[in-house]
Amino acid sequence: RRAIFASFGLGKSLMQLEAERLILAETGGRGLIVCPLGVRQEFARDARMLGLETTFIRSAAEASRDGIYLTNYETIRDGKLDPRGFDVVSLDEAAILRGFGGTKTFRELMRLYEGSSAFRFVATATPSPNEFIELLSYAAFLDILDVGQGKTRFFKRDSEHADRLTLHPHMEDEFWHWVASWALFLQKP
Repeated sequence: RRAIFASFGLGKSLMQLEAERLILAETGGRGLIVCPLGVRQEFARDARMLGLETTFIRSAAEASRDGIYLTNYETIRDGKLDPRGFDVVSLDEAAILRGFGGTKTFRELMRLYEGSSAFRFVATATPSPNEFIELLSYAAFLDILDVGQGKTRFFKRDSEHADRLTLHPHMEDEFWHWVASWALFLQKP
C-alpha cells in the first residue's frame, strides 16, 4: 500500500505496471489499474514495452484469467465492476481522491475497499505539499491512517473551516517522515 507521486513524464504508468507485474509474479492472480478512459492506450503501449499484455474491461466476467486488467473510474463508481475481486489495484491519476468525501467516486472507492486486504497503490502527479487533506485522503484509501486520526495527530484545526489545516510546528518533521514511509515523491528523473 504505497503512493507514487511523480511529475508528468516520469513514467507513472510504467511504475504501476511493473509493481503489479512483480506482485503477481510472486502471488499469482489478477491485477487492476483504474485509470481515466483517455489514458488506457498509454497503458497498453507501456505494457507492450515491458512485454506485458493488458486488457480493458467493464465487468468482472471479462477478467476470467490471471493478468493485468485496465478499467475506468466510471465503471467502478457505477457498480459495474467490483475491484475487490482483484489481488492488486492501482489508481492512476488518483487525484480523483482529492475531493475527500465530496465526490461519489471517492465515497464509492472508500466503501469498496473498507477492510480489503488487496495490495493497493495510488499514482498521480506530485500533489501540492500544502494540500494536506489530499495527502490524508490517499493515506485513508491505502488504509494507512484514517483522515480524522491524521487531522488530530498532526494539525491545528480552524474552527471556521473544517478542512483548512495548519501543521503543528513541532509535528512538521514527524509528519513528513510519516508521509515518506508510504509515499515516493519524484520531480526529476
